[in-house]
Amino acid sequence: MPKRRSSLPLRFRLLNMVGKSLRAMSVPVAQFDEETVRTVAVKETGLTDFGDPHFREGLLRLLESAETDADLHFIGRLTVREVIANALASRLLLMEARKRTPEIFERPLIPPIIVLGLPRSGTTFLHRMLAADPAHRAIPLWELLRPLPNGGSSVGATPDRRHQIAEQRLGLRLRLAPDLDRKHYVRAHTPEECMWLLATTFVSPVFWAVAPVYGYLDWYKGQDRLKAYKEYRWLLQVLQAIHPRRRLALKAPAHTGALSALLKTIPDALLVQTHRHPVEACNSLNSLFYSVHAMVTKRVDAHRMAEANVSLQEHEIALNLAARDAHPGAVLDVHYDRLIADPVGTVRSIYDHFGLVWSDTFEERLGSYVRQNPKGRHGPHRYASGDFGLTDGAIAERFAAYSERFGLTD
Repeated sequence: MPKRRSSLPLRFRLLNMVGKSLRAMSVPVAQFDEETVRTVAVKETGLTDFGDPHFREGLLRLLESAETDADLHFIGRLTVREVIANALASRLLLMEARKRTPEIFERPLIPPIIVLGLPRSGTTFLHRMLAADPAHRAIPLWELLRPLPNGGSSVGATPDRRHQIAEQRLGLRLRLAPDLDRKHYVRAHTPEECMWLLATTFVSPVFWAVAPVYGYLDWYKGQDRLKAYKEYRWLLQVLQAIHPRRRLALKAPAHTGALSALLKTIPDALLVQTHRHPVEACNSLNSLFYSVHAMVTKRVDAHRMAEANVSLQEHEIALNLAARDAHPGAVLDVHYDRLIADPVGTVRSIYDHFGLVWSDTFEERLGSYVRQNPKGRHGPHRYASGDFGLTDGAIAERFAAYSERFGLTD
């Protein structure tokens, strides 16, 4: 399949032309080097201690990949560099919080409820239903992007400018990709994937979800994730401390292949895995990623991107099945078809399984959420494997063991 040139609004194409001219004149803008991104984070936070240097390998791999194989245009370079610098700033703030408020990291977590599963298998729908319970605390996007305010000891402080900044950045993304809402609706205040918390470790698929960093993705697939999940737990302790009596309700398909690390670091977590036919899930994912990558790169190689996505999910599912064999009964399974057909009943069965309290207030909020968010509310999302040079049969074959295990065969 040929590469598809990104089609951006005129004002953004003009900005890219200006940026290209500046770079041609060797003007130092949107650089990808360690010193530059570290300096941005240090200047913003006033801090210098990044903690355990284990994160550097991922950072360096990411910077190299962004420079050499992502084919970013000027706006893309600015976007990716901002994501990297923000992750470094969040890391600085986390290390400062560990020094100034060590008691937070000594407190046990209320066992969080965590949704995992293939991307596009109903994880967002289920997560946002669980978020309707007043006994739960689901983390909004603005807080995931920057879990600690500047002055990392101020756990529980007012959002300062974090919410405003998140809205501005999301607003730019929506202008760059007007079709994003019908593929994945998100706003600064909506609950979102906690894979953003893993960005501070630089062992996270969040960077692939921002840009086509193929080299980084290949490196990521080979990493042990235990140390990253230890630091992920630290951030959950920070977020728990803001509302100590409310259970964190979290979700990220990124946890699917990291189940072993998740069980080692948060062994009492309440884990729910969603299941959808992998052909449907992968085709939907590729459609979403096409829109996301088109915001930052000069040309989207649709086939290469789709193949990378399918390969990643194949790898993650293999890790997931191995972890589930080693820990039988650790995860509750929820099928997409039932979730869509009977959302309230599905959530009720989750509560029954884990012995959670079902309140009248939650039932009312849950019913309201379901009524207000029917499938396709923001427009139809159409996709097909042929759009990306793939076939349904070839995708299905790669997930045959998974599909057979969970009854997803045609």
